[in-house]
Order: sequence, then C-alpha cells, then structure tokens
Amino acid sequence: MPNQFNAQRYVTRGVNETVSPELQLTLWALVDEQVRNGLEMDYLQVFDLSIGEVHGRKVQKVVHRQEQPERRKVTLLPGIRKPVTMTVWIIDSGDYATMLLPSEY
Repeated sequence: MPNQFNAQRYVTRGVNETVSPELQLTLWALVDEQVRNGLEMDYLQVFDLSIGEVHGRKVQKVVHRQEQPERRKVTLLPGIRKPVTMTVWIIDSGDYATMLLPSEY
C-alpha cells in the first residue's frame, strides 16, 4: 500500500522548539498537495530549509524531496517571519506520520 500521509500526525519536541508553527503547517501542506495530486509518495519526505532572497528580502527556501520515486520541488515562502536553515523529515509509518529533525531519529 502506498504511503499516503493521511494518518494521525505528530511533531517532535525538537521541531516544536526550532520550527515555527506557521512553517510546520506549510510543510504538512506541501505533503498534502502532492498526495492530492496523486503523486507516488516515499515514506520519507525530506525538507531542506535555507534562507533565500527575493527582491532584496529574506525568504524561506524549501527544497522538498524524496528518493523513491525521485522527486524534488523548490518553494520560496516570503510570508515566513523567521526563515531558518535546517533539515526536517516527515516519516509515514502507516499508523501515523511524524515530523522530526534528523538528529531525533
């Protein structure tokens, strides 16, 4: 059965302490968008977050990727107040999906 990320969702303490609620919701929404579009989803979704620039203003850059099947999408988010540089994972176990930092795995 393909991983569809439609189960109960959890966020680890590390994510809660370092990733703003607005950015957490945005990452979940990026996963939901791919599910809605019927794309095949890997159980591991990777978000490489960095600070980008658009018209001289800092924005949150999100590189959303997965390995199987290989896919990569870049999104710039000008509405995020405090852009961060880090990697966040969302793992779907089937029974639940968890947003976590790689160091918490």
